[in-house]
Amino acid sequence: MQSSSPNTPSIWQTLFGHPVRAFGVVSLLLLISLAIAPAKNHFSEWRHYQKQYLALVRTRGDAVTLRRHFHDGIQQIWLPQIGVVDRCTTCHVGLKEASLADVSTQPFRRHPVIPHTSDQFGCVMCHRGQGAATTVEEAHSSTLAWEQPTLPARFVQSSCGQCHRAALSGTPQLNAGRNLLTKCGCVHCHTIKLADGSAIKPTDDPPSLEHVADKTTREWIYAWLKDPQAYAVTSTMPNFKLSDPDARDISAFLISNSTSIPGDTEPAKDSKAPDPTAGASLYGESFCASCHAVQNAAGNVVGGDVGPELTRIGNKTKPEWLRAWLRNPRVYDAETAMPHYRFTDQQVSLLVGFLGNKTDADLLANVHLDAATPEQIAHGKLLVTEYGCASCHKISGIKKPENFAPDLTRIGSKPLTQIIFLPGMAHTVPNYISAKIRQPRSFGAALKMPQYSFAPAQVDALTTALLALTDRAHDLPRALTLPTEAASNYQPAGKAGQLIADLACFSCHAINGRGGDMAPDLTWEGTSVQRVWLQAFLKNPGTLRPALIRRMPRFNLSDSEVTELTDYIMTVYQTPAFERDSMPSSGYPPAQVEQGKQLFYSKYSCQSCHIIDTKVDKGYIGPTLTQVGSRLNAAWIYHWLKDPQAMRPGTTEPNRNMSDEDSRALTAFLMTLKGSGKLEAKK
Repeated sequence: MQSSSPNTPSIWQTLFGHPVRAFGVVSLLLLISLAIAPAKNHFSEWRHYQKQYLALVRTRGDAVTLRRHFHDGIQQIWLPQIGVVDRCTTCHVGLKEASLADVSTQPFRRHPVIPHTSDQFGCVMCHRGQGAATTVEEAHSSTLAWEQPTLPARFVQSSCGQCHRAALSGTPQLNAGRNLLTKCGCVHCHTIKLADGSAIKPTDDPPSLEHVADKTTREWIYAWLKDPQAYAVTSTMPNFKLSDPDARDISAFLISNSTSIPGDTEPAKDSKAPDPTAGASLYGESFCASCHAVQNAAGNVVGGDVGPELTRIGNKTKPEWLRAWLRNPRVYDAETAMPHYRFTDQQVSLLVGFLGNKTDADLLANVHLDAATPEQIAHGKLLVTEYGCASCHKISGIKKPENFAPDLTRIGSKPLTQIIFLPGMAHTVPNYISAKIRQPRSFGAALKMPQYSFAPAQVDALTTALLALTDRAHDLPRALTLPTEAASNYQPAGKAGQLIADLACFSCHAINGRGGDMAPDLTWEGTSVQRVWLQAFLKNPGTLRPALIRRMPRFNLSDSEVTELTDYIMTVYQTPAFERDSMPSSGYPPAQVEQGKQLFYSKYSCQSCHIIDTKVDKGYIGPTLTQVGSRLNAAWIYHWLKDPQAMRPGTTEPNRNMSDEDSRALTAFLMTLKGSGKLEAKK
């Protein structure tokens, strides 16, 4: 091989051997490096999208307007008060253009109409992702420098929950998820603290197990522990996937640990078998289905969800316990949502016979348990402690555990480095949360979290609610958040208050912000109704809405109890907005009455929702008005017509913006509708 001549100049000498050449070479390299930045900018993704946008709008009729609104280059929204740096509008240039509603191509289509603008909150506040990025990959995906990708569209309602702590009409999935968190017992085990320092409280009411042996058998407890949904498909109790020996030992402990309550069992007084047909009729007349569901022969669940499902109640409860429960449920559970019906002996026997026949022969057919040993009972107690049963249920001798499950206060911002993902799972927080809800023990067989029977829509709803629990939700300025209304702890006083509690009125009715929404709000009931009608209604509740299946049952109240409740309601539950007796109940001019009738049937077409003439009117949405003149006070009707939402917020009655003249004429007409029946009340 021939070596190079020592006189041949090297490349270094050629380029840098002379000062002039060296200066020229360095200048050329500098020029090339300076050209890289504008060249990269020229061929960047965001500029490519901006050019595509301009080409898209060029042929449109509103091209001049759209071109005038367009701003070249990188666009940035900076909101230091909420920690948002947002360059999304650099590519999404048409999101504010209402005229682009016909464009479906991203990133050029307009943003759907929402209460906020990007100038107020940016884009990442709702969609998340890396707002400062200028490439699709960095803005939308999880990278080494940024963990939080954009939210999948089906979870975007979670971002509303960062500011809005109360339910919103536009976020049904978020609302449903929050409801499931409290209704299905999640927060019995998991702590979720809000930005104000308070914690989310459960709304379910798991039964106490302190006296369970009086209520049911060890065999039923065993079957229930093995598969709660085999007994009741609507049960929110999760499946702990217990082995046969573990279910055997837990049932042994619960029965041996149970204590009796005086009066929570009652022997049968008549050995004669009750009439099943009469029992079914009484069950219907008492409107038990308003609160309790039953699975029919077709497999459909029919009824309410305030109380437990009763499909197989005969397999569960002992007849002597059920008899005492129907007599007075507050003996066994003072805080139950079940009202005290004041059933007669015959009615109790009919219902016990009817409910006792609701059985499933297969449920306990294969359950055969030997007498429990001390070792099994001790092991059952250990299992009850390990599985955190006392997080939900009161159990004698077992203390409610603190911090039993991981804190979920900021689960929506959980760092990916703290998450163990399953093989093949996308490394994102939404995927982790969804998988954890669907199959919790797929992350480890030794985990204690039980298996729930959530439908896919419920999994998405729960994931949405949990994704709202972020660092940002806790760090937002207080002025930008809308907290929930503090839960009312209103408690009526005196003998009437005791009656209201005994009848569990709050299970269906709300009063002063506390209670259910199955039945009308009673906060201003004393202003709304007439005394004579209220007394008669409490004695024998009639239907006001023929189309409704759920009705107020008859509680067999004594005359003195009716009087006590009536006096209290008419005196205490009055609105301060106007005087109840400020308008007469009768004596209106015939011309005004006729004017009101014409307004009812013509101008306002009230018969579309309400019934006056049962042979002609077809309105089944609102209450019947055949006896409204004997039921409601004139002043209430007048102010209701003027502004229904002011009287009962959330009512379906629309605000017609009636004039004073129309409201008075309609009131005059409605007050003439006294009905054909006579109301009798105890004077």
